[in-house]
Amino acid sequence: MVQKKVLLIRLDKIGDLICTLPTDQIIDANQYDIIWALQKGMGGIADLGTKKRTYFELDKADPEKSAKKLRELLNQIKPDVAISFQAPWWVNFELFKARVPIRAGVKSQWHSFMFLNKAIRQKRSLAKKHELDYNVELVEKAFNLKSTKQFLHFEINTPKDLSVLAKHSLIAKKYIVVHPGMTGSALNWSQKQYIEYILEQTSQNKNVVITGTPTDEPYLNEIREAVSANPNVIWLQSKLNTNELVQVLSQAEFVVAPSTGVAHIAASLGVKVHGIYSPVRVHHPRRWAARGPNVEIHVPIVDCPGIHSCLGAACKYFYCMDKLKI
Repeated sequence: MVQKKVLLIRLDKIGDLICTLPTDQIIDANQYDIIWALQKGMGGIADLGTKKRTYFELDKADPEKSAKKLRELLNQIKPDVAISFQAPWWVNFELFKARVPIRAGVKSQWHSFMFLNKAIRQKRSLAKKHELDYNVELVEKAFNLKSTKQFLHFEINTPKDLSVLAKHSLIAKKYIVVHPGMTGSALNWSQKQYIEYILEQTSQNKNVVITGTPTDEPYLNEIREAVSANPNVIWLQSKLNTNELVQVLSQAEFVVAPSTGVAHIAASLGVKVHGIYSPVRVHHPRRWAARGPNVEIHVPIVDCPGIHSCLGAACKYFYCMDKLKI
């Protein structure tokens, strides 16, 4: 039997992608050949998964070149079904021009009405369910499936190569990882709170590994000044590539992180994760919590009036993140 082709498209960041990749588990792999279109640089995240995935990468920052690449690949692949989980207008336009028989996605922006033929309305800003469950709905719609009600999550095998631990004098399960940085897309602990937490842990003779990227600098400068000289703090900001980060996360006693890709990766490894989340509706862990077998969510228990952002001093609970403890 000749397999039909399915193209799944998510051009987004690590956390968003991890909340999308498991949707291919409800597609019958005996009937369909599944191919992913990912944002440039995100293929390495797909490769971490226990399930082997075929993919190509597109760059949203270069729409002209990427549209041409997608056009050529659509002519080559000739997908029977395409699901646009998150993509700019030109992606849906290319699906339309290629006459992909089933073009599914979220019915929201203008191009979804014009170029998709099996789109559904989803009020994701209401955050009534998890991002992954919203994405599963799109697959169910595209394939006319009944609701699966499965608790899906991305899974990563514990890496066999743990050489980075010796490189940084780390002993498995004898350190915790704290990842304070994020893109600023949601509320987070203040640097002062991270400092207090790190010092509390080191006072109990725990080793604390600090991870981060160059873009996390605004969230780390005060923390570095306060704790980097502490003998129990191992400062690994910008010192780890993706595979090395996975090694370090996999052997941590537990990981503390806000709503970031690092929290999602650690949860996918099965490591204990303490996730710090905002009560603002579109940031809420109901939609964005890291999913895994060992995740504990920390969110201020307040009746937050914020929908798209924090209302600041206009809110009687401001600043509620200051009261959040682990």
